Parts: sequence; C-alpha cells; structure tokens
Amino acid sequence: SIPISLASLTLITQTANSFSSTLFQLFGESFSLSEQFASVRKLYEISMIPNRVVDGTISFPENQQTLKHGVSIEFRNVSFKYPGADKYALRDVSFTICAGQLCVIVGVNGSGKSTILKLISRLYDPSEGTILIDGQDIKTLKLRDLRRTMAILFQDYTHFPLSIKDNIALGNPDIAYDDDKVREAARLGGADGFIDKLPDGFHTYLDRPVRDYYSALPEGTTTLFGRQVDYSKVRGAGRMHTSETSLSGGQMQRLAVARTFMRSLVSEIESPVGLLLFDEPSASLDPTAEHDLFQRLRTLRGSKTMVFSSHRFGNLTRHADLILYMDDMEVQEAGTHDELIARNGEYARVWSLQAEAFL
Repeated sequence: SIPISLASLTLITQTANSFSSTLFQLFGESFSLSEQFASVRKLYEISMIPNRVVDGTISFPENQQTLKHGVSIEFRNVSFKYPGADKYALRDVSFTICAGQLCVIVGVNGSGKSTILKLISRLYDPSEGTILIDGQDIKTLKLRDLRRTMAILFQDYTHFPLSIKDNIALGNPDIAYDDDKVREAARLGGADGFIDKLPDGFHTYLDRPVRDYYSALPEGTTTLFGRQVDYSKVRGAGRMHTSETSLSGGQMQRLAVARTFMRSLVSEIESPVGLLLFDEPSASLDPTAEHDLFQRLRTLRGSKTMVFSSHRFGNLTRHADLILYMDDMEVQEAGTHDELIARNGEYARVWSLQAEAFL
C-alpha cells in the first residue's frame, strides 16, 4: 500500500499549487480592478478641467446661405504659446484668406502649421493679436455656432469601437441613418474599395463594442440553479464581429477623411459648413491615393473656404489661391505657386528639392 506520509505530501502539494494559482488569479483581478478604478477617476478629473476658452455671445453666421460661399479668415499679428510652454509656437503671424479661397500652409514639421488650424477652431486663443472670421473677432462668436460651420480633420484623429458605418456616420449624426450617403462619403474618402473586401463590409467593427463572456462558454453550461443557458440571442445580437483584417494606417486615415466628407461635402443643404480644415490628411497615404484625394478635395469643396496644411509640396499647391510658407513659427512667404517660384526664395528651394526625388 502507498505510505500515508507520501499520500499526504502529494495532497498537500496539489492543494498548495491550487491555492497559489487561485491567489495569483485573485491578485491579477485585483490589479485589473484597480486599473479600472484609475480610468474612472481620470474621467472625473478630465470633466473637472476648466475651459479656458470663453464662449462668445454673437450668433454666427447671420445668414446660413452665405456659408455656401465660404468664410474669410484674417490673422492680425497673432502670437501664441501653448499652456506651460516658454517658447512661441507662432510669432507675429498676419495673413488674410478670402471667402471661397483654397489656402495651403506648407513648411517643415514644427513650424506652426497645425497651430494655425487649432487657433481657427478655437481650441486655443492667441496669446497676442486678433483673429477675425468674416470680419468679426473670433472671441465674440458663439463657440457652438463657430464650430458648426467647420469640418476639421486633425493629425491626431481617432476611431471608435463601433462599426465602420457608424464611424463614418458620426461625421454628420443628423443623416447617420442614410446608408447611401455613408457609402458616398466612403467613396469620396477613398475607403469604399477596402471596406467592400471585408467579410462584413460596412458592418465590420473596428473593435468589439462589448466583452461577451457568454459566447466563450461551452454549450450545455448551466446557471447556478441548474437551468440551461440559451446563447443564441446573445451571439446573434447586433452582428458584433471584430474585423479579421487589421487595417493599415492609410486605411484608417481614409476612414477619417470619409467622416469629414460626411460632415462637409455629402449634402450642401443638410450640412451648414463653410470652412474645411485639413491637417496633413495625406500623411499615411501612398502617392496615388494622395493624388486622388487632392483631386476630390478640389472638385468637391465647391466655393467653400479650405485651409490645408502639409509638409509635402504636392500638386495641390499648384491650384492654391494662397500659399503660406512657414518656418521658425513665422510666415516667411505668401502668394500663389507661380509667384513664390518666381521669387526664388525658400519655398522655391524646397519645392525643387522635393521635385528632384521624382526626376
């Protein structure tokens, strides 16, 4: 027979292993729980951050029909420092963009291109100087009205744990129900091609919207009271599929562009937008996709004002009504492409350098 001492040792070892495993799981769950509490605390902390941008009191615009022809933008001796920074992000910047013009802001990284767009959308207010929208001080306009007239795509765009359709439709929630307009926005953004190749198409979720523990349990699992669990309704609800194809950076950027089109260009009547702001929208696109995007932007903006920032001197600059060349947080040169090339300054030099790469 097996010695009692050996059997006892085996039993103690197995019990200890089981107990330690359970203890480690408990510690792991406790750590996860503490992370969740920390995330919730951050939400409350964010909600308590005071808004330093003071809302204006003047409605804008007085006549919605004027937005079809764009809005004018004027910077008068604008300088700006980000909160807590010692160095200027913009220094004594002055320019005027007339209503309906296409303005392209070019320059090296860190020259202040994105900062201009953030000031136009009043994410910040200038430290010095004045910004005028249609001749009115931007600080006097109601924030809600001002931002409703804009469609903006920043570099740090995000996507949401929803379907591709919903991610695009968020650009204009008032017409989110219209599948045809969502598809049209995807086409304009150059995203329809790869979306149609996904198993679930526009219903593909970029991230699973909920953690579904039930679907992972084996068939025949019973409840605490011995009842059979019916998983069919849970598993079939909402077509909650995670995309099996991981999207590239360029594809994600096309979805962001499509969302912007949904807001600004799908319908002239339903979208009260007169100003389009694009911050490096082609950074993750290949040359062909970039060219196609620029062509669509030029064609579909109509007579609306468009401000486009980029460190690439692409073909869009040839068609710009105004080019602002920025360096060292200042506007060094301003004019059309032909005017700046004829001036033979820094813009012409950088243009030649980039053009040589394709010769």
